[in-house]
Amino acid sequence: MSLISLPFFIFMCCFLCAYYFAGEKHQWKVLLIGNAVFYICSNPVYIIFIIISIVSTWYLMRNPVKRNFLLVIAINLGLLIVFKYSVNLGVRDLIAPLGISFYTFMTLGYAHDCYDKKIEPCKNLWHYALFISYFPQLTQGPIGTYQEMHDQLISYHRYNRQNIKEGGYRIIIGVFKKLVIAGRVGFYIDTVYSSPKGYSGLTLITATVFYLIEMYADFSGYMDIVCGVSKMLGINLKENFRRPYLSKSIPEYWRRWHISLNEWFLNHLYMPSVTAGWNRKLSRMLGKIFTKAKKGTLRLIFPTMLVWIVTGIWHGARSSYLGWGIYFAFIMLVSFCTQSYVKQLNAKINWNPDNIFIKVFQVLRTLLILSFGEIIYRSECFSDTVAIFKGIFTNTRINGSEIAAAMTPFGNGNQAAASIIIISVLVLGQIIIEISKERNEKAFTGHRYVYAFAMLTVIALFGVAGKSSFMYQAF
Repeated sequence: MSLISLPFFIFMCCFLCAYYFAGEKHQWKVLLIGNAVFYICSNPVYIIFIIISIVSTWYLMRNPVKRNFLLVIAINLGLLIVFKYSVNLGVRDLIAPLGISFYTFMTLGYAHDCYDKKIEPCKNLWHYALFISYFPQLTQGPIGTYQEMHDQLISYHRYNRQNIKEGGYRIIIGVFKKLVIAGRVGFYIDTVYSSPKGYSGLTLITATVFYLIEMYADFSGYMDIVCGVSKMLGINLKENFRRPYLSKSIPEYWRRWHISLNEWFLNHLYMPSVTAGWNRKLSRMLGKIFTKAKKGTLRLIFPTMLVWIVTGIWHGARSSYLGWGIYFAFIMLVSFCTQSYVKQLNAKINWNPDNIFIKVFQVLRTLLILSFGEIIYRSECFSDTVAIFKGIFTNTRINGSEIAAAMTPFGNGNQAAASIIIISVLVLGQIIIEISKERNEKAFTGHRYVYAFAMLTVIALFGVAGKSSFMYQAF
C-alpha cells in the first residue's frame, strides 16, 4: 500500500477514527491491529516472516545471554540474506517482505541493547510486536530504538487538533517533494543513466546533479509523510534529515543524512568494532608498519572499512553498491587521517571558517565528492560507471548545441523548455527554504495555511502521476 494513494488515504481516515474512539486500555491494541492490516495489504504471505522475527527475538532475548544473542543474529540475518540476495543464491522471483531491512535493524538493535544491559527485555510480546511493526516507520525508517518508542506506543493519546494540523501540513510537504520535485527529475535521470554511453558530458553532469536532487526530495519527502502520519497519532518519530546538502565535509554530511541509520551503525557496529580484540591486534600490526601514525587513528581504520562495506552490501548485491561503500570508506579514512594536518594548515594561513566564501567553497567541495560516489551508486554496472566518468572528463563542452542536447531527455522544443523552467523554479525555492531553515529553524513555520494551499496547487498542476513508489522501498 503506497503512502501516496487513495487506499492509504481511506485506511488512514478509518484508522484515525478507530484509534481515537478506542478507550485508554485498548488504543495500543487498535494500533497493533492497524499495523497488521497495513502489512497484510502489501502482501499477506510475508507477514509470516515478520512474525518469525518478532517472536524469536522476543523469546530469546528474555534471557539475553551470548548464545541467545547469536541465535537472534543468525535468524534475522538469515531471513534478510535469503530474501535480499535470493538471485545470487540461485533463487529467482522471490520478492523481499515489506521493510525487512529496516525491521531487521530494529530487532538487532533491540537484541544488542538487551545483551549489553542498556535496556530491560520487554516482558510483553504484544508490546514488542507493536514496536517492531509500527507502520509509519516500517517501510523505510526512521529506525527507532526501543527506548525512544516503547512508552510512546503503549501510552494513551487523546485527540489533539493541533497534532492533526501539524501532521497534515508535514504530509503535504512530503507529497510535494516526492511528486513534484523528485517526480519531475526522475524521468530525466532514468533516461540518461539507462544508456549513459550515448550522452555528452554536460548531459551526464546534469543527470548526476538531478540525481542528488531526486534522492533528497524522494527520501526526505517520505520521512516528512511518515513523521506527519505519526504526528497525527500523537507519536513523535526522530528526524532523519537535517539539511545534508549544506554540509561542509563528508563526515558532516553523513551525520545529517539518514541520521537513524548512521546512529545504528555507530552504536551497533562501529563502536563495538573499535573496542574489539581483533581490531586492537590489527591496529598494533599496522602500528609496526606506520610507526609515526597515531594509535587512535589506526584503531579507526578497520571499523570504518567494515561499516562502509557492510553498508554497501546492505543496499544490494550489485557491484556498484560495494564500490560505493569502498569509495566512501576511502573518503572517510582520508578525512580522519588528515584532520590534524588540515587544522595545522588552517592555523598557518589564518583560515576563517565563518567566512561566507569559505563556507560556500566547503559546501560545493562536499557536493562534488558526494557526486562522484553517487555516480558509482546509481550506475547499473561497472562499465556504465567508467563510461559516465569518461564522458564527464573527456566530452564536456558548453555551447549552444551541447545545451540543446542536454535538454533532449525532457522532450523537444517547448516541452523541454517548460520542464527546465519548472524544475529550476522549484529547486531554487527548495534551496531558499533549506538555507533559511539552516539559519533559523522556525523559518517558514508561520502562515502554514497559505503554504499548504500553494503546495497543493503546485502538486495538482505539476505533480507527476504514477510516481507513488519510493526509492528506498526496494531495500
